[in-house]
Amino acid sequence: MFLQMLGLKKLYDQEKGLKYLDLEIEEGSFVTLLGPSGCGKTTTLNLLGGFLKADEGKILLEGEDITSLPPERRPVSTVFQSYALFPHLNVLENVCYGLRFFRGMKKKEAIPVAMEQLASVGLSGYEKAAISEISGGQQQRVALARAMATNPKILLLDEPLSNLDAGLRIQLREELKELQKKLKITMVFVTHDQEEALSLSDRIVVMEKGTAVQIGTPREIYFHPASSYVASFVGKVNYLETEKGTCIVRPEDVWMKEALDGAYRVETVSFMGSHTLYEISDGKTVLKADLFGIDGSRFRPGDRVMAGWDDVSARLITEG
Repeated sequence: MFLQMLGLKKLYDQEKGLKYLDLEIEEGSFVTLLGPSGCGKTTTLNLLGGFLKADEGKILLEGEDITSLPPERRPVSTVFQSYALFPHLNVLENVCYGLRFFRGMKKKEAIPVAMEQLASVGLSGYEKAAISEISGGQQQRVALARAMATNPKILLLDEPLSNLDAGLRIQLREELKELQKKLKITMVFVTHDQEEALSLSDRIVVMEKGTAVQIGTPREIYFHPASSYVASFVGKVNYLETEKGTCIVRPEDVWMKEALDGAYRVETVSFMGSHTLYEISDGKTVLKADLFGIDGSRFRPGDRVMAGWDDVSARLITEG
């Protein structure tokens, strides 16, 4: 296995940090650590980068124990949430920095490598620009180019899109995935954003209170959550009590039809453009429904409706 974390532990007190993690990552894959603040995902990233010392456990890269290696001796680069660019250096100088001071390259050797990386992220022509003169999205690209310039085996990304507006965030995550596939580099990505995790990842590690509670592909995590925690954290969900146990039905699997004598009343309507979110109630149970297109946006608060779902859409979950 390319990268292994075996019994990894790092606690700041008895509760905060990483309690225990066993994780294997294949070479060339995009793996996302997903969870709320304080779940241990950034601690895990910092352990991989060598910025923290583990209390217990090992990190193996291609069979070699790198647990005790300092950051500069690991074949790993990090893109931080703040980008950590040097404001007194221009774009090209920022990308050259790691090559010169961590890889020992001379300036003449570093410049063509840095320019190639800038071209790969669409920043040719910005070499002499000051960091303060470029946009947040361009700064993110500079940070990515700088991290890639040292030719790492693993790229760590700590919520690098969180400071961008929604439209730019979508654009850059598409570019990031395309770059990862092109370069076939292993990426470990930290986020609390479920859409980022689902759209970018080959595998997702859902974390809670310092441990991994489910590891799987985006489809496995979304359609077959291991617990109610995973189900509710990764998307919206309706809970149904059945003879077999607790089942979940995703809002997009709920259908609605007009009916004057319908059992459900539309309580709230949230128009989102391409789709519309509803909350409907029969007086006992509140259901969420997510309908698409123009036809799906026709219901109004107070409307009486029939509602239901296909049996195949109701998925049994087991707490664990």
